Amino acid sequence: MDNSYNNFFLANYIKREKTQYDFEDKELFNKTITSFLFMHIILEGIYAYSYCTPMIYINLVSIGIYLIEYYFNATGHTIIMVWLAHFEIYFQIVLATYFMGYKCGFWLWLFPCVFSVVTPYFMPLYSKVQSFSANILVFIYIATFIALYGFHENGYLSTRFLASDSISAFLFYTNALIAFSVLIIYNTIYSVNIKQNAKQLNIMANTDYLTGLYNRQHIQKVLYEDNYKNIAIMDVDHFKNINDKYGHLLGDHVLTEIAKMISSRTEICAGRWGGEEFLLANKDLNYEDFCHTISIICDEISDQVFSYEGVDIKVTSSFGTATYTKDMTPYDLLKEADTRLYSAKQHGRNTVISA
Repeated sequence: MDNSYNNFFLANYIKREKTQYDFEDKELFNKTITSFLFMHIILEGIYAYSYCTPMIYINLVSIGIYLIEYYFNATGHTIIMVWLAHFEIYFQIVLATYFMGYKCGFWLWLFPCVFSVVTPYFMPLYSKVQSFSANILVFIYIATFIALYGFHENGYLSTRFLASDSISAFLFYTNALIAFSVLIIYNTIYSVNIKQNAKQLNIMANTDYLTGLYNRQHIQKVLYEDNYKNIAIMDVDHFKNINDKYGHLLGDHVLTEIAKMISSRTEICAGRWGGEEFLLANKDLNYEDFCHTISIICDEISDQVFSYEGVDIKVTSSFGTATYTKDMTPYDLLKEADTRLYSAKQHGRNTVISA
């Protein structure tokens, strides 16, 4: 693991603080807008062929709305874009059903509309107000479905611009195909998004926010489950003095730079053990080679100049190492390394105690 995780988390945190929403894929939304725009252009031809004058003008408004949505998507006003799309689709469904007839199947679009509201990818519900609004929207869609069916059964729909049987059949099967294809696409995108979010949450749960290394919980789990036989516990010497003298930001910088140095070694699995302490583990090297590697890291840290906002400082570190022996538990291994770390501090620091 490297420190890029830290930058990734920080960037996403700032972004969420500013917008409360995490829509990244503008290209996906552009493709969606384009597909709906293309569909409405085709509908314009069908409405004209059917001499359904009201829908010709209504559909022109819909085309204008989707052209405006390109602007909202480009400027990051995603929530406005999504709600505007729901508004357009809803009135297109109701008015097209009213003027051209129930048999045209425009009401089938109510199904993907409901699904898009209840899937967080398309309508993230981060507040009670938004959750309440979405519930109202779902209620409206369901009530509209029932109302349109009732109006159709009782002959309340307009018959002036009623489509012919052939056009009605064509529109019904086309609407059914597109509406349920959209349902499948929604479900696919939502599933992929859930997996991506789960992966990101897993990384966040296992990673130390500051350094990008494993956090204590996960490095301990790795140590227990993956049979690491060599470990070292490291402590940055006099770290409190660094924070007190130069401030916590410089202290954080020192920790992140040390984390980079440690994580650059592929043979070492490392995690932040707590505060200024790190745990380093290895399963392949013999103990002598492992201790030699730890000594090199210790020297690299003491030779490094840590620069931050015009301040240059040098730090040292102390290490206590241990290796697994027969009948030793992971707890025993950690205890032995911790005891040797304490011994390293007692013997002047900036050293590695391995026995």
